[in-house]
Amino acid sequence: MDKILLLPGDGIGPSITASAREILSAAADGLEFVEGDIGAAAYEKLDSLLPRETLELANECGNAICGPLDLSSVDWNPRKDPLNILRVQLDLYAVCKRFVTLSDDLGMPDIDTTLWFCSPVPGKDIVETEDLSGITLTKYVRKASYSRMMAKAMSMSEISHGRKVACLTSDTFPESSSLFKECFMDIFGTGEFELSTESVQRWAAFATRKPSEYETVVCVDLFGRMAGGLLAGLTGGNHISPNNYIGDEYFLSESSAPQENVEPEYVNPTSMIIGGYMALFNMGRAKEADAVMGALCETYRAGERTPDVGGTLTTEEFTDRIIRRI
Repeated sequence: MDKILLLPGDGIGPSITASAREILSAAADGLEFVEGDIGAAAYEKLDSLLPRETLELANECGNAICGPLDLSSVDWNPRKDPLNILRVQLDLYAVCKRFVTLSDDLGMPDIDTTLWFCSPVPGKDIVETEDLSGITLTKYVRKASYSRMMAKAMSMSEISHGRKVACLTSDTFPESSSLFKECFMDIFGTGEFELSTESVQRWAAFATRKPSEYETVVCVDLFGRMAGGLLAGLTGGNHISPNNYIGDEYFLSESSAPQENVEPEYVNPTSMIIGGYMALFNMGRAKEADAVMGALCETYRAGERTPDVGGTLTTEEFTDRIIRRI
């Protein structure tokens, strides 16, 4: 039986986690849900931001979806961010973000793009060194990191039948960009793909005009968040697009930041639902995953939404509308 670890997190987390659980249960038979603690709620309960039991559950389940964390009430060290620790422990080396136009009135029509970049580890891949005059930021670039991220991206592209692949680099860093292109051609050049290589700046200009031309985008990690922000803006906003971390054996979806100025009963669970969709896809359950995404898009296009995206429904009502369409 396939297992999904649910990590509600803090604030709105329990509400949107419950929504995702109901929808995934309706779409996929034989799923077992296991719940774990993380974040400020875990600290209050177990005196740890990431209890050992949660890490053991993550290893056992293989796939996890996590709600937003709010650590403002906890005295914590940023280098010990529980999600960073989880990423390192599970060797989640790639970031994968799926951007879909849920409804044309929320963004550019017909976008269905998957963005990939490396998942750098603070303190290992990125190091900040403070001295008397300021801070030196050191970024380590590893060919092996590029290669295995791209191999995972190619594998997922083949499963989803995506053929148009863009490689994004930066003229600002010519040496590392050259290495990135070399890895890209080594991996994708052996498959039946339509390839293009271009600078992040040029891609950004054309992506706003013809975003549907790109099915898979592989980006140097220094500009991955920027590319993701642009695609999020074209499809409805960052708060409906989760961060998905993938490794050889494990998957973790992190729901986007907490929604501000929204009544608790009206929070939008879309980010958590898309994270669940990605978890199903990662399990090899593409049919069930497509059922979730199809029902989500149909619900948006019918105008049945939460207030943050132009609707009037509560979280519970929105969840019910999606389930009816599965």
